[in-house]
Amino acid sequence: AVELGEKLLPAFKTPTGIPWALLNLKSGIGRNWPWASGGSSILAEYGTLHLEFMHLSKLSGNPEFAQKVMNIRKVLNRLDKPQGLYPNYLNPNSGQWGQRKCLLALSHTPCVYST
Repeated sequence: AVELGEKLLPAFKTPTGIPWALLNLKSGIGRNWPWASGGSSILAEYGTLHLEFMHLSKLSGNPEFAQKVMNIRKVLNRLDKPQGLYPNYLNPNSGQWGQRKCLLALSHTPCVYST
């Protein structure tokens, strides 16, 4: 798990620290799905990374994993939340929401509601 976590760290090398959805593990080059609101990162994906990397830091004793995902929370806390909800897409280059649509659903998505 630690080896995979280390290989995923280059995904966070964006101007905002919001990770890319797709990462070439060999080259370390990341990108997002082209259909995701102009290449934005997807809330459900980086929200899930938050849970996984926090747990990985705890188990491994390596704080770098937690630091990467705590930056996600800092970025989210600085942004406005339309209708009190996080939109589905966030541009990792600009730090601005992509489409301002909010999906309210019962699912495993960890960050649907603002706190």
